[in-house]
Amino acid sequence: MDWSKAKNILIIALVVTNLFLIYNIEKDIFKESALSMVYDKNIEDVVEILKEKNIKIETEVPKTILELPVLNVEYETYDEKEVGEKFHIKSKDTRSINIVNHKILMYENLDNRIHIQNMDEQKAVHEANQFIKDYDFLDRDVVYDKTVKTPDGYHVFFKQKYKGHFLEISYMHIVVNASGIKKFERVWLKPLQFDENKKEIIPATKALLKSMEQIKTSNEQVKIKKIDLGYWFDPSRISLTNSDNIKSGTAIPAWRFTLKDGNIVFIPAYENY
Repeated sequence: MDWSKAKNILIIALVVTNLFLIYNIEKDIFKESALSMVYDKNIEDVVEILKEKNIKIETEVPKTILELPVLNVEYETYDEKEVGEKFHIKSKDTRSINIVNHKILMYENLDNRIHIQNMDEQKAVHEANQFIKDYDFLDRDVVYDKTVKTPDGYHVFFKQKYKGHFLEISYMHIVVNASGIKKFERVWLKPLQFDENKKEIIPATKALLKSMEQIKTSNEQVKIKKIDLGYWFDPSRISLTNSDNIKSGTAIPAWRFTLKDGNIVFIPAYENY
């Protein structure tokens, strides 16, 4: 027997077999992707429809369609006395603490002496970061959002994320000027657990079409600068009359559209929600 020839035949057979397996695997992956991806033509059509409504998309439109569960959450709650001790508030202090509905922490400092020279945005963000770090509010779920300058100082905003997704509506809002930290407000969510069942979310294209009425309120052009997917907990969707007293509930998957003017529009990512 010609062993050299037989070996070559065996190698060729193995190569052919491997090519066949790779082809079938890639074919299956392609099929799966096609079922869970939005086609470019759909995106182009939606972009054109929004353009006719004077809405311009200045970011990439996500193509992937996922299955996500809901997330059970509750508000972090505060006790006024405990928070006062945490901030070392004394009887005759320029600083004060106010707790609203056990879930909104409000801090204010009336000291107007100059403590920071040549205040600018970079220093304001640094002061805000240091403040939340000093009082143990800077955690891995904290995300810097933006800074807005106004006559009373720099307004520094932080938001919340959970497992890579945004978690709204929670925030930390800090006002900083040359006197230091003037105001601090915090509403924060505590993620509990995901629901066992997952549901398919609507594609970003469909959410964009649903968002048109909320986004377009005047004849001026509106620009969408960011599109992302995360979790949205809105107590007013649970109860319009008693939303202030709601302490826990379900955060649903939602599309978040951030507009150029800073406004944000949320669209529930479940069909018929």
